[in-house]
Amino acid sequence: MKGFYKKKRRFVTLIEMMIVMFLIALIIGVVGYNYQGSLEEGKVFKTKAGIEKLSTILTLRAAEDPAAMDNMSDRRKQYVIDSHLVPNPSSLFKDGWGSEYKVEVGQNGDGDSQIRITSAKFEAYKQKNPHKYADERARN
Repeated sequence: MKGFYKKKRRFVTLIEMMIVMFLIALIIGVVGYNYQGSLEEGKVFKTKAGIEKLSTILTLRAAEDPAAMDNMSDRRKQYVIDSHLVPNPSSLFKDGWGSEYKVEVGQNGDGDSQIRITSAKFEAYKQKNPHKYADERARN
């Protein structure tokens, strides 16, 4: 009886292999697309944190020496290096996209000096994604 039953050999067809390869490519495409969004969100997070840190350091410097407000835009890098509040000061000079921050000194509604730090790439990102920053525009 042993020799009576023959085992049928089953091979993978070319169509089956192509379907599996298509599914793998589709999954990789979806993961890659989602990963790209995560990279953008990481750049946004780094930029927001950098703006807050830079604002804190420059505001502290202005509180220590009010005359520093006169040349804040020009000497901001030196003020950050002198502060010793950040282990790597050079990381605060650029936003998440690698562009320099823009530092402006102006007057607020009360007549007090105010430091405004912006990033051109971050502003463009906010314009491209208005639904994420609608509450922020309402506050300003």
